[in-house]
Amino acid sequence: MLIDLHTHTKVHSACSALTPEALVRAARARGVDGVCITEHDALWPLAEARRVAEEMEFVVLRGMEVTTEVGHVLVFGMERHHPSMATLAELHRIVRSEGGLMYLAHPSRRYGTLPPDDLAAVFDSVEVHNGTEGLLQNDNAAKLARGLALPGIGGSDSHAVREVGICATEFSARVRDEVSFTAALRAGAYQARRV
Repeated sequence: MLIDLHTHTKVHSACSALTPEALVRAARARGVDGVCITEHDALWPLAEARRVAEEMEFVVLRGMEVTTEVGHVLVFGMERHHPSMATLAELHRIVRSEGGLMYLAHPSRRYGTLPPDDLAAVFDSVEVHNGTEGLLQNDNAAKLARGLALPGIGGSDSHAVREVGICATEFSARVRDEVSFTAALRAGAYQARRV
């Protein structure tokens, strides 16, 4: 099952031109089986994501792209965004206390310094295929992912139709909802792909 784990819509990300419906149509056209909407510093309400999923008959999951002093972090398995998540230490504390997962997004764009030895202590892994990054940046991200507990993930980082599904994550198990999604992430039963 192929899921684009890094997408944005204009509903909660002012930088995106995509409606949720356009996002799903573009993902379906590219052969992707689901999307995870990861708005900037915001989490879709579960009922809203379920409504889009049911109306479009497509897997629609939720995540967040949280801005911190070291860069953007993709967070999965959370129920809400906390304003105090702006520092990496507090984000890590909150995510771990609520049983979520953290992946360093497009790591070549880090803002601050984070020694590679600390990556495994903070992140579950990194995004190794990002549709808006070049091959060199994605190769560098793959090098960072080596040695972490879980394999790297892939996502398009789409803000427009033409970007949707360029990169995604292939899951070996069927992902139907957020419970099966986070279980598959924890199990490491996936691999990042360029579509």
